[in-house]
Amino acid sequence: MPEWGTVSMIEASPRDAGTAYMAVERHKMDDFAPYIFKTTDFGKTWTTRVNGIPAGDYVHAVRVDPRQPNLLFAGAESGLYVSFDDGAKWQPLQLNLPPAPVNDLVVKNDDLVVATHGRSFWVLDNITPLEQYSDGIAQQDVHLFTPAPASHTIFRPSFFESSNVGKNPPSGAIIDYWLKTAIKPEEKKKDEGEEQGTATPEKPAPKVTLEILDASGKVIRKFPPKQEEEQSPDEPYSREQKPGKLTTDAGLNRFVWDLRYEGATKVEHAPLWGGSTRGPEAVPGHYQATLTVLGKSYTAPLEIKPDPRLKITQADLQKQFDLLLKIRDKLSDIDNTINQIRDLRTQITDINKRLKDDPREKTIADAGKVLDKKMTKVEEALIQTKAKSSQDVLNFPIRLNNQLSALGGVVGSADSAPTQQSYEVFDMLSRQVDEQVANWKSIVATDVKGYDDLVRQQNVPALILLKPETGE
Repeated sequence: MPEWGTVSMIEASPRDAGTAYMAVERHKMDDFAPYIFKTTDFGKTWTTRVNGIPAGDYVHAVRVDPRQPNLLFAGAESGLYVSFDDGAKWQPLQLNLPPAPVNDLVVKNDDLVVATHGRSFWVLDNITPLEQYSDGIAQQDVHLFTPAPASHTIFRPSFFESSNVGKNPPSGAIIDYWLKTAIKPEEKKKDEGEEQGTATPEKPAPKVTLEILDASGKVIRKFPPKQEEEQSPDEPYSREQKPGKLTTDAGLNRFVWDLRYEGATKVEHAPLWGGSTRGPEAVPGHYQATLTVLGKSYTAPLEIKPDPRLKITQADLQKQFDLLLKIRDKLSDIDNTINQIRDLRTQITDINKRLKDDPREKTIADAGKVLDKKMTKVEEALIQTKAKSSQDVLNFPIRLNNQLSALGGVVGSADSAPTQQSYEVFDMLSRQVDEQVANWKSIVATDVKGYDDLVRQQNVPALILLKPETGE
């Protein structure tokens, strides 16, 4: 203990009654050396614990992690330090914290909260990887940390992003994993067909995937998704959080699962009002996260806890989830039908283009018009074909797909059991959807088959050589 040293903080161990840590500063005596002392015998003897802290960075505060007794944090005049071995060695934990005096700090739940002098608060969200870290992890090729319990509380992002306001912690389950070396994505290899412009190579399988499983072991979400979602012009103003991406950098990587199940099948460039095709939020309970890297899998338990502020039963949350899942599946029925209709229409158009100036053109084109008319009737009952942006739904009435997604928006707008009216609306819309899907299946079984048979009878070749231009 230096002469005239000021004891700025004494931190008692949360586990050992005889252990305490003391931060001492002496900068008023022109001594800027760091001083941290530790006792294990109720203060009879003390040892110095400052190895790794620069000589000119005096210490204001020292704290012990309440769950990991060997994890210490120290606030100094110019920043923050961490020790994984009970203060035997310190290293900087500066990250994006600007050089500033750290006068106090506290571990609150899973976060590290730092108070600076005259600046602001700095929060390191979810220090679970620090609590679970050991020197052996750095030697492993891959390590999946056990996620901290996620809260069913969802922090909705603001309507407009701004650089002048703080950010809420990530909404969902934070999943951290360590990669010893960076993993580069596979590059597409061109084959002979692609060189000639006649073939497109398949997208290579990702080297890193993440699956979320429920308590029964069923996969409920997989990342990366099969298809990257295209962003429509209206989406930058959406209140909904976008799913994160799996990074493959060397060192610590972080991914946030938004607690949602897989979404419904999506119709591209189809704006929705008051709802979306996203899957329902998982109810509180036990899940699993499985990380697969280069064919080898790593699994960790994952728990979702209920929002402690709300007085709602697990049964009511389950009722809400069950209805939202039914809405999702019914939306998939609609969107699959729409996608099939539009894909067939594209094929019919392509056939007509190929048969231009061909004697078989009129017969097949007339049959295609008859089929398209029947397909359009089903399509227009399922989706508003005139809507091209989210504002168009103000001019053109929404159809069954948007009515169902809007119902999902109402049911999922708060943590509560669905109302009786929500069930009644779902039943009403379901009957209408089932009727149109049944009509479509009938068209596929008769009209589509008839059109296909006609094309075959006309002996339309798979390849038709483009006629050369004569210049006349």
